[in-house]
Amino acid sequence: MANHALLTAMGRDRPGIVAAVSGVLYECGCNIEDSTMARLGGDFAIMLMVSLPGGLSCEVLSDRLDRVRVEMNLTLQLTAVSEEEAAARGTEAASYVIHVYGADRKGIVAKVTGHLAARQINIANLTTHIIAHQNPLYVMMIDVVLPRGVDSGQLAEELAGIGRDIGVQITVRPKDDARF
Repeated sequence: MANHALLTAMGRDRPGIVAAVSGVLYECGCNIEDSTMARLGGDFAIMLMVSLPGGLSCEVLSDRLDRVRVEMNLTLQLTAVSEEEAAARGTEAASYVIHVYGADRKGIVAKVTGHLAARQINIANLTTHIIAHQNPLYVMMIDVVLPRGVDSGQLAEELAGIGRDIGVQITVRPKDDARF
């Protein structure tokens, strides 16, 4: 089984960041398994789960990424991931996507994620966007992993109630991995 590492990088947004980072990973024989990359304001952030070929340590890979760190002016961190943690990925219970739509207002993320935390529901990914309009529309998508014993229908009803209280629509649907 390959070694794994979590690579995070952040810096001012500019063309070529993804190409530079992924190029070094490719040259070193690494494989990007899971990733999230996004522009946030004027910055760009990267989070990657990377498998390293046998014989390549995080320290050596970090040294090889130094050129990109300097050229792109990135804050970059590489953290080893235990084989047990890497092997456990994808073995959780059922995955669902929660969609939240409504007028932009403070507290939407806190209310929805607070309920999920109280139910011991793990968030695998959370994305928000404000769509410019006469009345800005707030859109949030949350990938969650339901623990065994949590009924998705009951969760959908609970979240719909929270949505009514805060003036947004909330739906819960099974995640179809084939559609990504």
